Amino acid sequence: MIIDPSKVETVIAEIAEEEISSRFGALKESEVTTKSGPNDFVTAADHAAEARLEKALLGLYPGAAFIGEEAAAADPELVKRLDHERGAFWIVDPLDGTRNFVQKRDEFGTIIALVENGETRQGWIYAIPEKSFATGSLGDGVTWQGDRLSAVGAAVGTPVGYRSVGSLGQEWQETMVPALRAKTETGPARCSAYAYINLVLGKRDFALYSRVHPWDHAAGAMMLGEIGGRAAYLDDLGAYAPRLTVGRPLLAAGNVDSWEKIRSAIS
Repeated sequence: MIIDPSKVETVIAEIAEEEISSRFGALKESEVTTKSGPNDFVTAADHAAEARLEKALLGLYPGAAFIGEEAAAADPELVKRLDHERGAFWIVDPLDGTRNFVQKRDEFGTIIALVENGETRQGWIYAIPEKSFATGSLGDGVTWQGDRLSAVGAAVGTPVGYRSVGSLGQEWQETMVPALRAKTETGPARCSAYAYINLVLGKRDFALYSRVHPWDHAAGAMMLGEIGGRAAYLDDLGAYAPRLTVGRPLLAAGNVDSWEKIRSAIS
């Protein structure tokens, strides 16, 4: 089933404005807590936006299941459904870049993917401070701010990208991290929404991840494929699929030649 992309955009923009933007720079201490560690923040904005998105999205596709980041944090069994269940799922990160949001850095967004039978069919990435959407549908391309995107050029010179490698397995830590430092220029991947937007716009060449949550990657990986890029694991070269993996290196790039160039350089 294909949902009218504009209807989902309207839902996201309205909820982001009312539940997230309205709280930016105005969070009370009681509205900020942590999950897995001291820098893994969750706020009242995350919870309020997720609750409203669940109700609105299930109204658009009543037969789908819903997996939100905060619901999965409370019940990790939810995300495991993607490993073995068929059918349709809304996969939602209501506020990606929560740490930025808490620390008043204006780089945060909402990411939504519609997955059917293990395949991402549609995706929306909303850059909340810019009020701008990257929107994609499988087989129908990607738009940014309503304009259709074309292929991005291959990396020239030293590849520039993002890194999130703290969860890499030891065998990869010992070889890949030194190569990454020596042969590329990277900055930390603090917000998947902006990382994928910059990849589809050709503003960055690649991103390397080691802890891969489906709400961070399902929409963006599909969009990369639609513009001729690639998101795949370096251990077995398998294409990204919407599920949780930890320790495996996922390389994402907006151009297949760039993907191969970076893979050769760091693995």
